[in-house]
Amino acid sequence: MATVLRTKKILSAFLLALSSVTLSTLLVNCNGSGFELADSCFNDGGDPLFSYAWHLANCGQKGLSKNGGTSGVDLNLRATWSAGILGNGVKVRVSDDGLQHIHEDLSPNFQTVQLRSRDYTTGSPYDFATAAPHDCPNADPALSAYDDHGTAVSGLIAAAGGNGVGSRGVAPKAQLSIANLLSCAVTQDNAMILDQATGTDFDVLNMSWGVDQNSLPEVYAAYETQLETAVTSYRSGKGAILVKAAGNFFTTECHHTASDDNSSSTCVGNSNLDGDNTNPYQILVAALNAKGYASSYSSPGANIWISGFGGEFGYTNPAMVTTDRSGCSNGFSYTGSSTTVPFQNGSSPNTNCNYTATFNGTSSAAPTVSGVAALLLEANPNLTWRDVKYILAKTAVPMDYVTTGSISHPLGTSVPSGYSWELPWKTNSAGFKFHNWYGFGKVNVDAAVAMARSYSTSLGTYFESPWLSFMGLSLDIPAGSAAGVTDTRSITVGTDQDVKIESVQIRLQVTHTDLSKVAIELTSPSGMRSIIVNMHNTLTTVANYNNEVFLSNAFYQERSSGLWTIKLVNASGTGTLTSWGIRFTGVK
Repeated sequence: MATVLRTKKILSAFLLALSSVTLSTLLVNCNGSGFELADSCFNDGGDPLFSYAWHLANCGQKGLSKNGGTSGVDLNLRATWSAGILGNGVKVRVSDDGLQHIHEDLSPNFQTVQLRSRDYTTGSPYDFATAAPHDCPNADPALSAYDDHGTAVSGLIAAAGGNGVGSRGVAPKAQLSIANLLSCAVTQDNAMILDQATGTDFDVLNMSWGVDQNSLPEVYAAYETQLETAVTSYRSGKGAILVKAAGNFFTTECHHTASDDNSSSTCVGNSNLDGDNTNPYQILVAALNAKGYASSYSSPGANIWISGFGGEFGYTNPAMVTTDRSGCSNGFSYTGSSTTVPFQNGSSPNTNCNYTATFNGTSSAAPTVSGVAALLLEANPNLTWRDVKYILAKTAVPMDYVTTGSISHPLGTSVPSGYSWELPWKTNSAGFKFHNWYGFGKVNVDAAVAMARSYSTSLGTYFESPWLSFMGLSLDIPAGSAAGVTDTRSITVGTDQDVKIESVQIRLQVTHTDLSKVAIELTSPSGMRSIIVNMHNTLTTVANYNNEVFLSNAFYQERSSGLWTIKLVNASGTGTLTSWGIRFTGVK
């Protein structure tokens, strides 16, 4: 892992998708038991900016952009809110760059006594090996032009509702706290990465960050162990809900050597190339736009679980309207920030510049799902972390982008004749539909909450199988052949690898001078096929896999017993598969 040097590089990676029209400037510098909504999408319930929150109620409104979305493509949460399920009592920690706790739309839900925010801007006042970092009542954004992200993320989760200002969060009565891990005033270290996911004072953890997806994935073992502790021990053993952004790297800079630092080449990323995305403990979130398609930037990957809403860039097509640092001299909205989206410039109805209309990215999609998790935990506090994942998958709505045939490489790069660069929607033998761009589909709040309210745990005792490794291979990967090279192995009934699957991890050793030319696939005993790393990816000039680990959710709830086939397809050059391994999580 690039250890914790996720710092400014990580933050900037997710901020790059915020607004194509403001980027150059940015870088230089209730009613009754709930919110009773009328049939109109534009009933504000006391929140004047609610009409712009298409992800909450989409009637195809243009809002502040040139074009509108597709009516009905939203979180589908009216019945949930009307039933008074608003996230009451659920504690959400936002791992980000700070939260303006005095903001008019956040202060009602910011907990300065019950929850202690984690403040890392004070440096390292303690020995991190023996003591926790500094806790404080409020971890405000640093006095920096860049620490704006966490305030926007927090508003999507739990901006207050019906208070006469702004819009509202998905869970408008959830309790917020912050870990300002990504602040420009923080010099990160491993202890901080561990600490932001540590403690018993949160039910949901939102992580809208990641690393550039153009290098081999590196896993920080101690951090992965901490995530396992969070899901197996927190919430009195029911487990915290860990929600993470999949990444904004559908197209991004290709990997290049130090001698080619000025390269401007563009490749397609993959969320499995972030080592923090390859464990089974998180809910990895892709982004949808207002028309219900995968957002233009959203990273694909077999490890994605669900799709939330991230929008586009706010000018041609809607972005997300959310809280911003108060005043016209801070935040994303400030005097002189934009000529194409006047809202960002302090124009009505944003004369105080307390809100932004150009926020987007999987940084936005993740908090919409964190808000949904808060609603589910209020609806049924007995849900485990696995129950939440199951309910989201079971009730998700597959979005109709590509349902049949092959999907071409978006940059026009050719693949071997007869080979598909990406797969359409596939249905596994347990009846779950899956797509690398959407996971199980769009989150569907009312259906998920209805299921949660009558749900009793039936998933069984969680189990992680030992790795099953196949060594000593020497299988050539032919160039330009759609057939590639395959290796098939049997999982025997009654063994430690015989489980009802909740996730599958693979690791492999491959020799090749340019891994961007190699696609990796896995096929289950039922015939369910998963492309885990696509051909013509970002790993240009990177040589050799050396036991890197990848994750697929495509086989959810299938049985592992039977024949598993790994397949590698090579666009060009010479390569060899020398070993691979497989591990399952689920129930024996």
